[in-house]
Amino acid sequence: MTPTPLARVKSRRVTQACDFCHRRGVKCREAPPSSESRGTCLTCIEYGQECTRKRQPKKRGTKPRSSPVRASPNRQTRSEPEPDLAAGPFDIVDPAMFFKTSAPSLGNRKTITTLLDVYLDTVHPSFPLFCEREIWVGWRDGSFPGNQSDYMSLMCMCALSAQHVVDGALFTDEVDSAESTTLAHDYLQEAVRRVPTGFEDPSMDLVRSYGFLALLGAQNGNHAMVHKYLGLYHGISAQLHLHDESRWPPDTTECDREVRRRLWWAMYRLEIHTACVLGNPIRCSESQCNVKYPCGLHHPAFIPGRDGQFEDWFAGWNSTTDLYRVLEHAILDFRSKRNAQTSIIGDHGRPSTTRIAERLSMIQRDLLPQFGMAWSRSSDSGRNRCGFQASNILCTIHLARMISSISGGNSIHSACETANDMISNLNAIPLEYVRAIGSPLVQQLAGVGHILVAVATRHRPSLDDYGLIKSVLTSIIEFLAQLKDYNKTASVAEGRLTNQLAGLDQAMLPNGTSDEIANGEATSTDAEVFSWSPFLDKVFPDASGGSSDIFSANLQAAFAWPYQSMIPEG
Repeated sequence: MTPTPLARVKSRRVTQACDFCHRRGVKCREAPPSSESRGTCLTCIEYGQECTRKRQPKKRGTKPRSSPVRASPNRQTRSEPEPDLAAGPFDIVDPAMFFKTSAPSLGNRKTITTLLDVYLDTVHPSFPLFCEREIWVGWRDGSFPGNQSDYMSLMCMCALSAQHVVDGALFTDEVDSAESTTLAHDYLQEAVRRVPTGFEDPSMDLVRSYGFLALLGAQNGNHAMVHKYLGLYHGISAQLHLHDESRWPPDTTECDREVRRRLWWAMYRLEIHTACVLGNPIRCSESQCNVKYPCGLHHPAFIPGRDGQFEDWFAGWNSTTDLYRVLEHAILDFRSKRNAQTSIIGDHGRPSTTRIAERLSMIQRDLLPQFGMAWSRSSDSGRNRCGFQASNILCTIHLARMISSISGGNSIHSACETANDMISNLNAIPLEYVRAIGSPLVQQLAGVGHILVAVATRHRPSLDDYGLIKSVLTSIIEFLAQLKDYNKTASVAEGRLTNQLAGLDQAMLPNGTSDEIANGEATSTDAEVFSWSPFLDKVFPDASGGSSDIFSANLQAAFAWPYQSMIPEG
């Protein structure tokens, strides 16, 4: 039988973009009537996506202004009613279970909007785990979260942002921390309840959720939480082949590829950080991955105030990642020289201290000017994010220098010079950057102080050298004291280093004995509260190394970057 010709259908203009095109900000092209995939747009056909139009239409009229976190999320007003999770922008699979087991206040739209802004201002510049356009636009037009997986990652993001509010680790002063402690607890409980520990349904949202919870553990000093979710992250990333781009699905979109790259390198940096602070082994070596750096700008500018001259802040983020990759080798070199158990094939492939120093010098030399100074906070978020990168670069490069210097057996004077450079430049950075970066930066700075204490303990310095060590330790303690009202970790670290310095003072007195240092009696007993690689206390040689400083003059003398505390806008 000859098929009946299709009737001529008049083409109609697409009045509403499908969910896939809308999330990515691309034109939704209607498929021709003769197409076999009727009802599916051409973009979804090309990308192999399901073409849906499930999102709620935007409401007309002026949107109410977002309120600070302190506003009671249980209070409903005429201008901003409590969203119905069963039919509102969340589209949750089991809203009844959500209301039954969790605080309904978690769905307050104004509260979540404020926490989203906290994430974008404070967390995203260092750990960009989302595509900013998708989450910023999607949340405001109601397309995000669109399913259970989206909601899970949203709750994890809110838990981390709420913890930053509790700690005062914020880049802005406009968010009040009243009632935030309760919110932080509720969001964390909901996040933990929603995030599975099995890999039956692997997804990028699950990878992202593990990352957020590991970061939250690092922020509040919960080491068990860090290890738990970092371990889960390594498991799911191995199953999804996140470490090797060549094994990613062939239909991975440009945006999804960018997000995968961000997730991989952001979590790699957290892994290296915890290897320094907690002493855990490095489970994802940079030499064993095949993942390119994220490009940053993969969407047109879409947020007001994002048209500044320093929008491409990801170049600085990638430079910081370079430094973490060098830091990985500095840690391995440090451990291999101090561990009795050596590799079965010796030191094959291990970079020398000189090569590490040369690489640090090269990275510093190639930095773009906008990453050599931390400007004061401004309305240009691109410039602000460059300030975040400058702060992270400064702290990371000094930490790598410090570990490499000690590993190379350099003099006490060299170690103190490195630490003094670090604290001098940190003092020139606007406080809002240091405060916003939070516990990771505090832990690294306190770790430098702990290294100096270990050096003084094992090297038994002369009174002149000890005077230099004491001066640097005092500067570190004074810097941490500025942060103790904002950060619990800073408060604990400041107290511990103060006690350690007092013990060293007592041991260095003429009537003191060297046994007081050697036996560790000068150290504090609160190591369980704040610890910096406990193995450091056991690995320093008994005598001072007399080798010359292996760092180049460029890295040593020219490292005083021109940090500016005030740059006029415009």
